[in-house]
Amino acid sequence: MTANRLRKAAVLLCAAAASILITTSAAQACARGALPAAAAQTIPTANMDQSLFNQAVLVEVNYYRCKAGLPPVKLARSLVKVAGVHAKWMAQKNSLTHRSTVRGLSSVRERVLATGLSVRRGSENIGYLPRYRFDVTRKIYVRNKSRCEFTTLAGRRITPHSYASLAAEIVKLWMKSKGHRKNLLDQNMVLVGAAVGYDPRAQCGQFYIAQNFAG
Repeated sequence: MTANRLRKAAVLLCAAAASILITTSAAQACARGALPAAAAQTIPTANMDQSLFNQAVLVEVNYYRCKAGLPPVKLARSLVKVAGVHAKWMAQKNSLTHRSTVRGLSSVRERVLATGLSVRRGSENIGYLPRYRFDVTRKIYVRNKSRCEFTTLAGRRITPHSYASLAAEIVKLWMKSKGHRKNLLDQNMVLVGAAVGYDPRAQCGQFYIAQNFAG
């Protein structure tokens, strides 16, 4: 298992975005919202708290939207639900894709329409990340691969993701991707919902994340 492979995250997708200009002083005024203390807890591999994950993702998304001079998006439970179906399907199938075999929810369009929301447009971001926080260092020492024991070269233990760290890392990666960034900074979007699925078959575990916008 190489460090590069463990750090790999998906970069796919779609949708229109507006060009934004904002002054430096206004961008500096932006700050991440507060999260519950529970957001710092390690994400369990079963019975994940999707609500807590959404709070963490929403904080990250609205932070970057603020820096771009955009209004915040709001959480829509119906978007969380369809994103959850797709995230779990991707984890079960070990497949990063916008298409699925779930009847009535097999495409981005079907998922957004299935929410019943009165909207004119929608988009989707997807991605995957390893369970462990390999983003904290450029060089990883594998102490015991079978027991998933990793450290930095200085000997500091690399831990599994918390809700807050997983949200921060996936949104940061999306912001580095042109297509995902357009979705995040689309001024026409007003609602969002995200979800995470877990694949225990991947070496040391892997999270699949889906995020749907509507406007």
